Amino acid sequence: MTRTEPVDGAPWRNRASIAVPLQHPHRQDLLHEQWQRRFGHLAHVRQLRLPADRTAGMHRTRVERRLVGDVAVSRQFSDPIAGVSGHGDADGRADLVAVHIIRSGSLSVEDTARRADLGPGTLCIRDLHSRWRFAYTAPTDCRVLLLPRAALLGQLRRTRLPALTVAPATAPESRLLLAHLDTAWALSEHLGPAGTHAAGAALSLLLTGLIGTHAATAVPAPVPDPPQTLRAAATAYADRRLRDPGLTPAAIARALHVSVRTLHRAFADGESVMAYVRRRRLESARRELDHPGGAYTVADVASRWQFADPSHFRRAYRNTYGQPPRRG
Repeated sequence: MTRTEPVDGAPWRNRASIAVPLQHPHRQDLLHEQWQRRFGHLAHVRQLRLPADRTAGMHRTRVERRLVGDVAVSRQFSDPIAGVSGHGDADGRADLVAVHIIRSGSLSVEDTARRADLGPGTLCIRDLHSRWRFAYTAPTDCRVLLLPRAALLGQLRRTRLPALTVAPATAPESRLLLAHLDTAWALSEHLGPAGTHAAGAALSLLLTGLIGTHAATAVPAPVPDPPQTLRAAATAYADRRLRDPGLTPAAIARALHVSVRTLHRAFADGESVMAYVRRRRLESARRELDHPGGAYTVADVASRWQFADPSHFRRAYRNTYGQPPRRG
């Protein structure tokens, strides 16, 4: 296998993986040991930890990497894990930019001034001069690019980069980048030096187009909306999607471009966001049951309004309305 040098100067390996038994009494130490052995060249990532609430099965991380000019491109899968990346490396290895393209799962990133919760179909660009806390909060499949920040600064003709840029994968600039990325990945092992350099330079250039278009609106750095305004927006969003099985705090926060923590704070002085959703679903189910001549049974209505367990629906209905659910 041909060995080349990635952007941080460590030996390049095409594929690597780790597997940590979550029931292991020293699983955190085992994680650090395996990570250092397999992914030690990723010096900008540190302080890794496995979720405390997961103690069965295996944690797995798999990475397949290729070098396209000065851009390290990888396909990554990771079970839930958290850590820190970026600022703090004395040897300058944080002088990089990281790009994540989320295909499935979820990634949260946060520095002292901003936070983003990223779901499928989202692309984010982070300047690793900032110190970022990150967490894969679900099994996550993504593409990751690492490149020298100097490459983007030169293209943008700036002395500073936006700390964070977030864009949908459906944006025209994202689609252009992803199309080139797919082609560069497929051809990277067949291109000569000049072609590889050109492909990497084109990736950098396309990233500057994303930053120039989306950085200003990517993450809310200014003062957030008052809680009552955010709560109204969240309840309006929920009311339109009460029959959606994917209606969760994370989905609502993502749609409103806020963190889950900020969303919960907006509901702190009353019922929680999911208590609101359950109450509105019960009200909708009651209206449907009260409609004379309806075609749905009580179990059907419970399922239509996302109560997976009919007995749970009956208990919730009785506790709220003082009588069991029945057709009108």
